[in-house]
Amino acid sequence: MKIVRESPTSAIVSFKAGSVEPAHHHTFGHDLLVMKGSKRVWNLTKEAKYDLVAGDYLFTPAGDVHRVKYFEDTEFFIKWEGKWDIFFDEEMEAAKVAIDKEAEDGYQLIK
Repeated sequence: MKIVRESPTSAIVSFKAGSVEPAHHHTFGHDLLVMKGSKRVWNLTKEAKYDLVAGDYLFTPAGDVHRVKYFEDTEFFIKWEGKWDIFFDEEMEAAKVAIDKEAEDGYQLIK
C-alpha cells in the first residue's frame, strides 16, 4: 500500500496487482472512489461482494468487516468520518485461503 496524498479525513491510495487486505473494520464509515485499476471488496458483515473498476463508488458503514483483493495496479480516493483507525479481523494467510475458496462463499456478487 502506498499513500499518494493524504488530508486529515481523506487520502489517495494505491495498491499493486495481487495485493490483499485481510478482513478488517473501522469505527467510521468510508466513501471510496476507484480512480484506476480493479478490485473486489467482500463485505463479510453483509455477506456481499463488489467488483469495482475505475469510476465505481462504494460506501462501507462503520463496523462492517471487509476484505479486499486487487486485480490490477489500483488507485482510489477514500474519505472517512473522524480519526483514522483499522482493526484486523483475520491474518493475511487466512484471507488468502478465503479468497482462493471464494466460489464456495455463497456471497451475492453486486456489480
